[in-house]
Amino acid sequence: MKKNFVFPLLFWLLLGYGQERSIVSNWTAFTQALNIENKQNWNFRVTAKIRKDNKDSSSNCGLWCRIDNKDGSNGFFENQYYGIKVTNEWKTYEIKGIINPNAQTINIGAFAQDNGDFYFDDFKLEVNDAKSKKWIEIPLENSGFEKDIAASNAWFEGIHSQRITHVKHFTVGASDYKPFSGNKSLLIKGQGIIGSMPDGKFMEVNGIKLYYEIYGEGEPVLMLHGNGQSISAFMNQKDTFAKKYKVIIVDCRERGKSTYDKTKELTFDIQTEDLKQFLEKLNIKKTKILGWSDGGILALSMAMKYPHMVDKIACSGANIFPEGVKDDELKSMKEMLASFTKENKDHKNDIFIDLLNLDLKYPNWQYEDLKKIQCPSLIIAGDKDLIKTEHTVKIAESIPKGQLAIIPNASHYVPEEKPELFNELVIDFFENK
Repeated sequence: MKKNFVFPLLFWLLLGYGQERSIVSNWTAFTQALNIENKQNWNFRVTAKIRKDNKDSSSNCGLWCRIDNKDGSNGFFENQYYGIKVTNEWKTYEIKGIINPNAQTINIGAFAQDNGDFYFDDFKLEVNDAKSKKWIEIPLENSGFEKDIAASNAWFEGIHSQRITHVKHFTVGASDYKPFSGNKSLLIKGQGIIGSMPDGKFMEVNGIKLYYEIYGEGEPVLMLHGNGQSISAFMNQKDTFAKKYKVIIVDCRERGKSTYDKTKELTFDIQTEDLKQFLEKLNIKKTKILGWSDGGILALSMAMKYPHMVDKIACSGANIFPEGVKDDELKSMKEMLASFTKENKDHKNDIFIDLLNLDLKYPNWQYEDLKKIQCPSLIIAGDKDLIKTEHTVKIAESIPKGQLAIIPNASHYVPEEKPELFNELVIDFFENK
């Protein structure tokens, strides 16, 4: 998946999410925004006490912070989720940095992902003017959550001070269960989020273990997520498709709960072999495939290499060579790769580097190669997709039974942005004989 090459939430947190509405996601944030126009170039640090109650080690939580500039751009950004593993014991976590010269607002808050009970207490924001070693505390409203959260406008669910959203499958409120101090703490509770369900299973294939979940009955539909995603990418599709099909959603290697072999390069070829063996072990002779972004690339790859196993494919936001991605997105990916490589102490960024290299190096097909695909193929993209529109059109034209759908007023995130339209479009295609 392009641009959200690390995790889709990175993209959302950097840009802010579109409109004020309820959304479906595997993560949420609880945020307070403060004006810092008179603190430009100052040092800052944000701290909070955090713990979680959850048997699932793959879920996590943490602090996050983003600075919004006067010109509408984003400055400093850090989501601590990726660098820590919160336990069931209260600990202090910290983010620190320098306030941008053009800074206007600092957004700080709690972040939680997947199923579990996530607790936060005693948020604190401090600054100094770089000339003094003395830290000055900037008061936060209801920093210990002792007051009624609902009665205050200071904290809001979401990631942008002007666009408050509610995320389905999460509840946010105060809890009196074992607070760090005082009588209450903040509790963010995630429930019923796919990718972390108790009936999920693992299957050994191609030297690794793939995690998967199955829903519904009928003809099989294999759903394949993007580069930095996991099973939860299809939270907007699972229920609708499970009414008609046997929905099989899998974490690709190095993502979600699936494992990987560090000695082997992450490529689309090796992932295609993973999927072949996976379907064989499930005794699935033939399947429809719904792929999003890199998952769409894998759908194309399966249809080319193992046509006898593929009935139909629907691909959203796929490309067949790196240059099919818009130039500014490729540039951004290269810059992030350089940054992750430079800061790769103790191999902490190895997986992120693998994911970036996957999309910067592969696939390397030609349009002529797509003539091998003999199954009906629906090629989808948003009109504001990260994939060049002319590239998407050419892919559809190059497949003998290819069909094209460009979704208006949509980006690379069509399955999330317009789930009803997207689901209806794909199901109609799958059902059309």
